[in-house]
Amino acid sequence: MRLAIAAISLVVAGAASAGGAQRATIADILAAEGCAIGPHTEQRVSAAGLDVAALDAMVADAEKDAQTVRTGGWIVLPTSLCKIRPPAVRSEIRLDDPEVVALTTAIDAYADLGDRGCFIDGPAIMERVQATRGWDADKAMIEYVRFIAENLRSGDLAFYQASPFHTPPGFQILTGDCADVPEIEAIRQSQAARDREFDALIREDAPKVDCTNDTSPSYEFMASTHERKIPNAWTFFEVKVMTIGAGWYEGTNATQMGSPRPPLCRYR
Repeated sequence: MRLAIAAISLVVAGAASAGGAQRATIADILAAEGCAIGPHTEQRVSAAGLDVAALDAMVADAEKDAQTVRTGGWIVLPTSLCKIRPPAVRSEIRLDDPEVVALTTAIDAYADLGDRGCFIDGPAIMERVQATRGWDADKAMIEYVRFIAENLRSGDLAFYQASPFHTPPGFQILTGDCADVPEIEAIRQSQAARDREFDALIREDAPKVDCTNDTSPSYEFMASTHERKIPNAWTFFEVKVMTIGAGWYEGTNATQMGSPRPPLCRYR
């Protein structure tokens, strides 16, 4: 059993596995869940036509690991079995859509305030897609957050400032001429460090966060990024939006941000 589960864990951790299409798909489901097995994970595995017994065996094996977390109705697999990665998200809003292009500033619009970059107007984009696509407010909100999450992960967007006391004008585009900004090296360094440390950052912060409150990441998250010498003081906010976009918050709509769920938190 240990060898069988070890094989699955290698796939979940991102290793290649010849002839392991089923395991890779289970791994994709677990990756989308943030290495957290919850009330609907078994249903998703079954709906994908996969063997639920393989998931059950993985849970049984994880129970033997002291690093496995059980909280509420969730099981968070340890890093040895599953590494939490920046979630892959796909939005119906694209970076080159006319609604986005029309509501992106010129690169020097905020230069006099010390912010050079092409910044998008999020609230205006949500309003615009409701008008152009016939979406309701909830659909516009969810797709917009997914749009931000997708492009933060790809590196095409950033919410960057070296100082926590200087709020960026918005999310800035980092493609084409819009990447010609003085901070680009620090931004790229921050993105690489954020993604490299994602698993550790989430796991260290989770015990400090109550799943019944919108407190993820905790106030200590910024200190953790500072200790890791991540230049972007607003990495905590990027991570928050990425996890909301991935569905790691429950009850998100146009008026409510929702509440975090494991792996972001613990139920008290």
